[in-house]
Amino acid sequence: MSKIPLNLPNRITIARILLIPVHLALLSIGAETCRYAAAVVFAIAALTDTLDGVIARRYDLVTDFGKFMDPIADKLLVLLPFILLAVRDGGSLNMWAVMVMVGREIVVNGFRLAASTRGTVIAADWPGKLKTIVQMLSVLALSAGLPFGWPLAWAAAVLSVYSGIAMIARHRVVLEEGA
Repeated sequence: MSKIPLNLPNRITIARILLIPVHLALLSIGAETCRYAAAVVFAIAALTDTLDGVIARRYDLVTDFGKFMDPIADKLLVLLPFILLAVRDGGSLNMWAVMVMVGREIVVNGFRLAASTRGTVIAADWPGKLKTIVQMLSVLALSAGLPFGWPLAWAAAVLSVYSGIAMIARHRVVLEEGA
């Protein structure tokens, strides 16, 4: 069994994963001070999303562990709070926005997996990055109890659909090859 290379970017990814349950626990408590603490924890975790990738590319520290775990950490960081908040206080209408976002991630990751079996790597593009930024802003706002959090979540749901369709359309040849 090979060991996980514990370089700085991978340590940052692991730290982000460890911050997720802290964020969720603070959100679960629901007190005002816990909401603000949750927002701070989420902001720190969200900043590590960019930081680990920049360091890995700049210093040639890209690893298979990082390529695999970084996107998983990102999805957990954003989607788990949406699920918790929608169940707790978002209502059934807002759960639809969350289901759209979760569904998009399953479809896109399945598409990427199919592409990778054919030797094609599909990197994130600008609509997907914009979707992630809006998702993170929404979770940050919802964590802090700000009223525009759910409208941002709906904007993220719309961007999820758009970015997913755009990415699949742009790389549809992957579906056509060897079908």
